[in-house]
Amino acid sequence: MQRVPAFLALFFLAWSAVGVELHSKPVITPVGDGVSITWTTDVACGTRAAFGTSLLKLDQKVEGPVSEQHSVTLAPLTRGTTYYYEIGSARQKLAAGSFVFGEVGSQPAAARAPSRSMLERLVDALRHAPAPAAATSPATASTETSRAPPPTRTTWGRMETLQDHFDRHGADFRATSPDDYAAQAWQFLQRARAGGLQMKWDAEEGTLRVFDPASRAFAAYNRDGTTKTFFRPNSASYWDRQPGRSIPPSELPFR
Repeated sequence: MQRVPAFLALFFLAWSAVGVELHSKPVITPVGDGVSITWTTDVACGTRAAFGTSLLKLDQKVEGPVSEQHSVTLAPLTRGTTYYYEIGSARQKLAAGSFVFGEVGSQPAAARAPSRSMLERLVDALRHAPAPAAATSPATASTETSRAPPPTRTTWGRMETLQDHFDRHGADFRATSPDDYAAQAWQFLQRARAGGLQMKWDAEEGTLRVFDPASRAFAAYNRDGTTKTFFRPNSASYWDRQPGRSIPPSELPFR
């Protein structure tokens, strides 16, 4: 069996660890003298968890294989003790939280996202500021589709991930640049607003998912309408497996 050169293996691991996004919140389940934590990511990446009894000292680590479906077991644990944890890949923290192991009548605490800076909170508040509201009609959405897209920095959710998404998925849409790729993702959303595409709203994650059965294009958008990802899934059942409630354009969480 021919071995993969070490430098190629390192390149693959480095590439797969960049721009990873959490697709489902961590689920904590009691297992024997510990708990299992499971979560999913948008691409295959390494599996890693760190935990401990102090938020400032997560000195126990568990690792798993490269996958989109991740699962680790934290054990042995002491009943009645509060544990803190972080989960992610080898290079990127995706979520963190805490739970009390074996506490009667309680469930593990929900995972919390990594703390955000004051600037990030301010930007988010500005994005969610109420605008003069009037329901967007299909005619209006159609007009928006034909006009020039807004600047990329206002349509893409996390600018630090754009280059990676373009490198992996830009060819799916013959995009000529990261900006062109982001613009196509924005236009895809406008088609959804016009009522031409299938949509699912995941209120728990604050994610809008959009799918075009004809072209097999899929996109996910944040609560404020900025893009999370845009690609063509290889699996024919990918859309059916996505969480969320099917909604019409009139129920979009943003204007």
